[in-house]
Amino acid sequence: MPPPQNPYQPYAAVHAKPGGPDDARPSPPGIIRDANIGDALQRKVVLITGATSGTGLESVRAMYEGGAAVFATARDMPKMDKAIEEIVSSSQVNHAPRPVAIEMHLDDLDSVRQGAKDFEEKSGGKLNVLINNAGVAGVPYGQTKNGFEMHFGTNHVSHFLLFNLLKPLLVATAKSTGTTSRIVNVSSAAHRRSEIRFEDINFTKDPSTYAVFTAYGQSKLANIYMANYITRHFASQHLTALSVHPGIVHTELGRYMGDAGWVALGGKEKFAKVLKSGAQGASTQIWAAVDPYFEDVVHGGVYLSDCGVARPAHDGEDDSRPGYAVYAYDEDAEERLWKVSCEMVGIEVQE
Repeated sequence: MPPPQNPYQPYAAVHAKPGGPDDARPSPPGIIRDANIGDALQRKVVLITGATSGTGLESVRAMYEGGAAVFATARDMPKMDKAIEEIVSSSQVNHAPRPVAIEMHLDDLDSVRQGAKDFEEKSGGKLNVLINNAGVAGVPYGQTKNGFEMHFGTNHVSHFLLFNLLKPLLVATAKSTGTTSRIVNVSSAAHRRSEIRFEDINFTKDPSTYAVFTAYGQSKLANIYMANYITRHFASQHLTALSVHPGIVHTELGRYMGDAGWVALGGKEKFAKVLKSGAQGASTQIWAAVDPYFEDVVHGGVYLSDCGVARPAHDGEDDSRPGYAVYAYDEDAEERLWKVSCEMVGIEVQE
């Protein structure tokens, strides 16, 4: 996809002067109200990965309270069940089905395959919105059960496989309902930390080159490339995909970073004003999932931040700023990554 020429940014004003968590920047209930979609969510089936805490948990809450049938993946099923009970018991909603937990370990492709199978059975084969929210950040060098570098395997490869397993459901649901099915990939401004290291994606040729933010950055760029590719190739099947920078959110995602990780980013104080609550961090992905603007597939295949279509980053901007790297829209790299990813998960490239 080419970079957007006139970025749509309906919430620019409230993001102009951030004041820290729970300031005037929007939260998911406000986003859903502003979408003015009535009871449309009551006819939607939504699958959200990584839903036990942070932006994933808040996305489950928002979609459930909006009336959708929500399925939530997790590694820790007791924790997920407890989170679902908290959401249901604290809500005034009485018209939405109880969210359903799906066990899925994103560092194991067999678990992704089983989770996709379980979802298809429990959802009746319907899927309107897939939010690829789960991820890891700041982890020491390690590999998934399938031999991929941990960031790349968890953040990209697993979600790439999940989409391809569920693509028939997304396409069939779009056709049967006359709507657009949406895929939302949670990326990060950290994609500016690295291009895709095609020559050594998994740092196996030279492990000494491993750097936490390089590894995380390329995995987040892969999320963008995947969304761009989906829109370019599958919009004709009424699929649209979007990538999202949630903002700087204090969640369990960065539990491995520690003080040294924050120092590498410039210190926690630097992010005090732009820091978002978990709910505010979920707002952009909820906006991508529900706003009527994205029902038209011509608006897909873009990188979002602060509940708007992002502008390019300026030279010298750090991870606290939401702009995208010049290489975030690179069709040749997107094509190459898609082919490599198909080889990684053992599927054929399909149109």
